[in-house]
Amino acid sequence: MREGKSARRARRFRPATAACAALGVLALGAAGCGSSSSGGSSGSKTVTLTFWSAYNETDGESATMAHVVIPKFEKQNPGIKVQSIVYPYADLLQKYLAAAAAGDPPDLMRSDIAWVPELASQGVVLKTSSLPWFSAVVKDALPGPLQTTVYHGASYALPLDTNTQALFWNKTDFSAAGISSAPTTMAQLFADAVKLTNKAKHQYGLGVDGTDIWNVAPYIWSQGGTLTNSAYTTAAGYLNDSATAAAVQKLVSLEKQGVIGTDFLGGTGAVSGEEGFPKGEYAMYIDGPWAVSTYAALKPAPDYGISMFPAGSAGSFSTVGGEDLVISQGGHNLPAAEKFAQFLESPFSQLAMAKVGQMSALATTASAEVQATPYYAVFTQQLKTAMDRPVTANYGKLDTDFSTALQEILAGKASVQAGLTSAADQYDSQTGS
Repeated sequence: MREGKSARRARRFRPATAACAALGVLALGAAGCGSSSSGGSSGSKTVTLTFWSAYNETDGESATMAHVVIPKFEKQNPGIKVQSIVYPYADLLQKYLAAAAAGDPPDLMRSDIAWVPELASQGVVLKTSSLPWFSAVVKDALPGPLQTTVYHGASYALPLDTNTQALFWNKTDFSAAGISSAPTTMAQLFADAVKLTNKAKHQYGLGVDGTDIWNVAPYIWSQGGTLTNSAYTTAAGYLNDSATAAAVQKLVSLEKQGVIGTDFLGGTGAVSGEEGFPKGEYAMYIDGPWAVSTYAALKPAPDYGISMFPAGSAGSFSTVGGEDLVISQGGHNLPAAEKFAQFLESPFSQLAMAKVGQMSALATTASAEVQATPYYAVFTQQLKTAMDRPVTANYGKLDTDFSTALQEILAGKASVQAGLTSAADQYDSQTGS
């Protein structure tokens, strides 16, 4: 989550049919690319699993899964084939819910951590805490990622990967502006953003990659704001409190001044931070570890630094991201699916994916991945104070209400206070608060 992703950033994806062809897997019988089938039904001993994800295809995530992790699993497990299908992040959840409702879900899915409560509440994913080998996962997992699998006291997923945001800053732009180092406080961040804005060069001092909670919450939390009560049942009095409103007002004011770029409001012609940063269009923005491998592939690569998110009056708080692995309640090949799930939790899989920006959710491999990938050190430090998005089946409603309200505020259709109050009331009315 890219995680939150996607929600994290704009990505290019292959169509699902192309993904299947590229992986050279066979859709057996009348089954489609998104369907799971067992060779046993047609006389074959081969079991074919379907695994859905939104892995990025521009920086090696999906390629590593397809060409490193899956082949290793298939070699160790003759008779099991894995059909890996990549969908756009924005489409994945609804495609999964539709497939589950039709009785033909994939065997496994890499789910945004924010989706797990919704999937669990709808009864479409397996209760993983009932599996006999789940205790070993609990022992190895980092506490934060493990907590994202929990709904009403039980786990319905496996912690797969984790991440958070840190501040990316362009050293060339900073030097040109006479700034020697990255900001460490929120006040410095905003002041530097103004100084780094150069309209003649079409350069914005700061990029904020959307109006969703993933991108905006760090600014709110670090300045003492909040989103809901601790039970996630009420937003009124929290989402629209004075600290949250002040944090949002500051971002809105900077956008009006031309300091924050087109990525904030989005829409036609908007440039994402990850796309604009290496081109010099953004001097600073926050992003996750996946961006490093993206930039390393560029010729020439940008000269940049990665620092902790600047501290506000409440501290330095970024958003816990990442993805969990869910096993479908209605999957066709549960024993094989469990084997693949366990393999994805293994040190081999975790470290292979860590090399392309997917930080391990397991404490047992954390030190090894930092040693192999030194830039993870900043993100590891940032994760110590990173905060979870509301862990509730209604998170999607909250995110939509907040994002819509902020877009209306930026468009001048509502004041900050009125927009946030409307979003809070809308969320509460939907959740029965």
